[in-house]
Amino acid sequence: MGVTAAAAAVGLGPGRAGAQETELSPAGRLLADMPDNWGRWGEDDELGMLNELGSEEMFRGMEAVLQGGPENIERFTLQTPMTGEAIDALVGQGEFPTTDTGDPAFPGRFPARKDNTADWRNADDNAGMRFADDRFDAPLYLQGTSHVDALGHGWFADQDTNGDGTVDRADEQLYNGFSAETSASTRSYDLPVPGLSPGESGEEEATAIDEVNTLSRADISNAADAGIQGRGVLLDVGRELGDGENGWLDLNESVTLQDLLDTADAQGVEIQEGDILVIRTGSIERARDPEAPWHALAEPGLKYSDALIEFIDEMEIPYMAGDNLPVEKVQHQVTAEDLNDGREDLAGTYLLPVHGACLRNLGVTINEVLDLSDLAAACAEDGVYSFLFTAAPLHVEGGTGAPVNPVVTKATAVQDEGGGDGDETGTGTETQTQTQTDVETEAVGEPAETTAAEETTGAGSTGFGVGSGLAALAGLAGAKAFEEHTKDE
Repeated sequence: MGVTAAAAAVGLGPGRAGAQETELSPAGRLLADMPDNWGRWGEDDELGMLNELGSEEMFRGMEAVLQGGPENIERFTLQTPMTGEAIDALVGQGEFPTTDTGDPAFPGRFPARKDNTADWRNADDNAGMRFADDRFDAPLYLQGTSHVDALGHGWFADQDTNGDGTVDRADEQLYNGFSAETSASTRSYDLPVPGLSPGESGEEEATAIDEVNTLSRADISNAADAGIQGRGVLLDVGRELGDGENGWLDLNESVTLQDLLDTADAQGVEIQEGDILVIRTGSIERARDPEAPWHALAEPGLKYSDALIEFIDEMEIPYMAGDNLPVEKVQHQVTAEDLNDGREDLAGTYLLPVHGACLRNLGVTINEVLDLSDLAAACAEDGVYSFLFTAAPLHVEGGTGAPVNPVVTKATAVQDEGGGDGDETGTGTETQTQTQTDVETEAVGEPAETTAAEETTGAGSTGFGVGSGLAALAGLAGAKAFEEHTKDE
C-alpha cells in the first residue's frame, strides 16, 4: 500500500493528526536540479554511497570504540523486536491519534507472526535428538520491522515528460539511471510452493507460487553483499530539543539541518565526512507508551531543505538511520526559506522528498524503525556519541528492502592525554576528513523562524545556536592506551 492510499485508508491526510487533505506538490519538480551521484562509480553501480565505506571509515569507527581503552567498551543491538503485535490503528482499528501500543509499522503492512511447526509434542526422533522448528504464518513484509531500504525502493517521476502535463512511466528512472521498469522484473521457478497472491477481487488467495515480480536493479542484495561498517554518530534530537521529561519530540515536529547541527554541538560530537548518521526522535518510546498519542503518519522526522541535501552530499554521508518509520516526516511543507535563491517558486507540500533525494539521486541508504532507547540512554550518561556501527540486511535477492539488526560497539568513557576521562569530541582523523564545521557555514544560513501558518503540518524546531567546538584527538589516546595494555599482557 502506498503512502497516499494508506492515508486515505485511515481517513487522514499524511501531514498531521486531524489535518485536512493537502494537495501535494510533485517531488520531481523539487529534486530534478539537486545533486546526484549517477555514474560516479560507473554506469552499472547499484551500491551508491556505500562504495565510500572503506578502510579509513572502518578505522575511524574502531578508533571511536577505543577512546576509553579496553576496559570501557559496550555493545548494543538496535532492532525493534518482531513480536507479532501491531498497533491496532495500523490495521484499521482505533481512533486517531491512537494510544494503542505494539509494533510500529506503516499502515497497510500487517505484523508478521510465526508459529512452531515442531516442538516437544511432535518433534521427530532423530537418534535421540529432537528439534523445535518454526515458520511465518503471516506475510513477512521486508519493510515491516527494523529494515534497510534498497536504493531501488523509491524514486520520483520527472514532471511533464510529454509536454502536456502528464508523465510517461516509461521515462521514470531509479538510482543511477536504471529504468523504473526494472522494479517489475519477472522471476520464474521450476518448483511451485504454496503461498498467497492477490486475486481478482484484490483479496489474498491461496495459490501455488512459481512466478514473482522482483527488483532486478539496485535491490537490497547489494547492501547485503557489501555490509555496512563505519563511524556512527548518534544525534539524539529527541533528548536535546524535545520533551525534557520523556526525551521525545511532539507529533508533527520537524527536524531541520540546523537542529542536527545544534544537537551535535550540544553533545560535543563532530560530524565528520563519511559518518553514518543515527537520528533519535523518541518515536519508538512514544509508540510503546499507552498514555501517549501516536500516529504513523504524524511522526516527527527530518524536514527537507536544499541545505540538508547539500550537507548530506558534501559530507558524503553514506547511510542514515532513525527510530521512526520514514526517518523524515511523511508529509511536510517546504517553505521558500528552505530553498536556495531562485528556487522559491518550488515551495509547497511534499511527500517523502528526502527519500527521493537520498535513495534515487545520491544513492544514500536509509535504515528505519530502530530501537535507540538503550543506546541513547548510555550516550547521555557517558557523553560518548560516536561508535562503530555495523549492519548487514538480510540477503533477499531482488528485495526492495530487508530486516536488519544493527550492532553498535561504543566506548563508555573517553581518556584524555593524561589518561583520565575527557569529553568525546572526535576520533583523531580530522586532518584527513571534512567536518561539519567546514560545511555548515556554506550550507546553513541563520535559522528561519517557522510559524504555525507557514508550517501547516506541525511545529518546526528552531534550534538554539550555530556552530560547534573544535574536536580533540581523543581517539589516538584511546588507541595508545590499548597498545600499552596489550604490551603489558
